[in-house]
Amino acid sequence: MRTVEFRHLLDESNAIRVRFELDQGTVLKFMVQLECLIDYEWTAVVRYDTAHHFAHCDRLHPYEPAQKARMATQNYNEALTHAMGDLTGNWDSYRRRYKQWLKQK
Repeated sequence: MRTVEFRHLLDESNAIRVRFELDQGTVLKFMVQLECLIDYEWTAVVRYDTAHHFAHCDRLHPYEPAQKARMATQNYNEALTHAMGDLTGNWDSYRRRYKQWLKQK
């Protein structure tokens, strides 16, 4: 078994943190998280992971509990690929939504 961990910078204020465990090419668990630099602090905005032993997505809100959604696939290899693609392709809209939520308080 091996653990892979890296941080992919999207630009100077946005990054995707990735961590997963592999055993003979099979993903055993993973975490893919969009982190945005907001008010000089790196903040988790969206996180896909396998905590609680199922693949799901947490939409993190600054003032409310996280919105947890079970992923359509529970094949962790497929779920990891989907998570990375979603955050890479949609990070800017997730960041904008989070910043809108910050203005609500």
